[in-house]
Amino acid sequence: MTRKRGVQETHFQQNIFPEGKKQQFIEELRTIAGTELSHVVDFLEDAPYGSKAFSTAKAYKTENSKRAQWTIKRNLPQNESSLLLYLGEKARTIGSSALGKIAAAYRVTNDGMSGIASSLISDLLKWTRRTEIDFRKPKVEVTIADVKKITDMAMSSNDPAADRDALLAILSFHAMLRASEAADLRWDGITRRGNTIEVKVDKAKNDQMALGRSSFIEYTPGSDADILMCKWRLANGEKCSYVFSNLAGTEKLSAPSISALASRMLKKIGKEGATHHCFRRGGANHLRELGLSLEQVAARGRWRSIGGLQRYLKDVPTTQGVFHEVDDHN
Repeated sequence: MTRKRGVQETHFQQNIFPEGKKQQFIEELRTIAGTELSHVVDFLEDAPYGSKAFSTAKAYKTENSKRAQWTIKRNLPQNESSLLLYLGEKARTIGSSALGKIAAAYRVTNDGMSGIASSLISDLLKWTRRTEIDFRKPKVEVTIADVKKITDMAMSSNDPAADRDALLAILSFHAMLRASEAADLRWDGITRRGNTIEVKVDKAKNDQMALGRSSFIEYTPGSDADILMCKWRLANGEKCSYVFSNLAGTEKLSAPSISALASRMLKKIGKEGATHHCFRRGGANHLRELGLSLEQVAARGRWRSIGGLQRYLKDVPTTQGVFHEVDDHN
């Protein structure tokens, strides 16, 4: 297809186009290609985003759009100098991870960054992280015992909402689902294989080929998890193709709805301030305590890197090869 280009605002709000020298190169290609091969140039132009996992590409497009709108509003050029000014201003209100995402998104649409700019951004991220350490709140831990509390509450009630919520806790903990992954989980993506179930995540961050990734978790027939899944599937499985839907089965729950639901159920068991992501963190630490390797945990939880996983993990004896009982009083 041939894209129509409008004013600068429209150009950057669509946020899929390259910038700087990369943009100039694409424009030269477009001139050479002419109308007949314009679709090929379109394909090449989309390649920087197409090479990323779907969720990553979407996040980068959003960040580039926000940055572009900020610079346009202030009549600044679309270059690394404006990027630095943007990061400097945003550093007052957002954390180091969000700043890093902005910088990574910029690199996707540009041909690189000068050594000075890269150094300044690196220093800014380090400074922000140091500041965050000083004000960091203790993380709320969610354990397998907490998941059992939620499960027991559902088993003692006759409430479809409780069945759904407990199933969300079980799968989010053991398959380490992100809220977006839980929202997009379909019934045909859950396959039982003996004492194991395969949970198919269609759009995972470590799925560069967009083929979907599978996580395998232990699943005992006749267990509370099995009963809850069967009850919820009978109640809503025929109405909605997504596992987590509203009670009427008319539409799936969005990622924000999943997050809000998780926070409410965790608050009920005394986990004030816990979020849906606490299930993911708790599941990772649970597997490490059981003796699984970093690589095994990363594969099941669909982490793109071991470094990304390690930020979730706490220090416990079993992760360091100590499996005998430790005396806390020594």
